[in-house]
Amino acid sequence: MHDGYQSTINALPQIAAGLASRNLCAGMISTSTGQAVAPADDPGNPPVGSCTATYQRVQQWGDRFNGQVTITAGASAISSWTATVTVTSPQKVSTTWNGTPSWDSSGNVMTMKPNGNGSLAANASTTFGFTVMANGQWAAPAVTCGTP
Repeated sequence: MHDGYQSTINALPQIAAGLASRNLCAGMISTSTGQAVAPADDPGNPPVGSCTATYQRVQQWGDRFNGQVTITAGASAISSWTATVTVTSPQKVSTTWNGTPSWDSSGNVMTMKPNGNGSLAANASTTFGFTVMANGQWAAPAVTCGTP
């Protein structure tokens, strides 16, 4: 994809949400093999620690819904994590819990950091949640997780 086109930039939240809804992620070209791989599977660029983020809608009302994100450490412990939640405009996040949020200038991309240090043992998990004002758009947010 080329980020010089506004239509591509506008489509990314829907693309990411579609991938996440099927337990997929965006891939990349491995620097060591030249083949397409999932980011954590690149042997030329092994992650120091990894995590995954999964989304679940836990409640819904006529104008909003609550979502929960589960952050799970990979095969080795992690000392911290950062999650990104992307909602589809005109959705807006109105409330959060179990984390410290910040937003990009559009208000559609929320970065959630853990309260405290965010350490997780290998294969351990934690959750955070948020309320989305749907504003007529009921698409599931796209979620990702990274380790600093």
